[in-house]
Amino acid sequence: MGTENRPEFRYQPNLYENDDIVMEEGVCECCGKAVDMYVDHMYGMRDVNCVCLDCVADGSAAEMFHGEFIQEVEEEVGDEETTHELTCCTPGYNSWQGEYWLTCCNDYCAYIGRVGTEELEEMDIADEVFAEYEERGEYEDVREVLERDGSVQGYLFQCLHCGQYHLWVDTD
Repeated sequence: MGTENRPEFRYQPNLYENDDIVMEEGVCECCGKAVDMYVDHMYGMRDVNCVCLDCVADGSAAEMFHGEFIQEVEEEVGDEETTHELTCCTPGYNSWQGEYWLTCCNDYCAYIGRVGTEELEEMDIADEVFAEYEERGEYEDVREVLERDGSVQGYLFQCLHCGQYHLWVDTD
């Protein structure tokens, strides 16, 4: 699929680089179209294994299968349309315990990708991100053990409004 035909997702700007979609041939269970990349899971009453990105983006898969692509959000923002865009029209990210989407400035953040301490230090944001994370009162001392694709993994988000980075941590 050429890049000109791929839907873009405000809350998943790095979707095509993050390994959060299946990059192989399949048939969309929503529209029946043959595709070469798709989402292979959603949360709902029915087990869904192949949904094309067009059917995710326009919300038709969420409507047809009475499901969502995001397991949990930090807090619901005030706008129902925004929540619908995130949960029903945005592919989730691969995580150990299910997606947990962070918020900032009364909006959902953009998911940047999986990170460890090394990646955060390379981006020169480690100190600010770990300080903000520690305020959440979740896991302690994650800086020493956080490793991209490791047993203790970070998920980096960025606010679409103020630009602040936020970290969510998950363990296997």
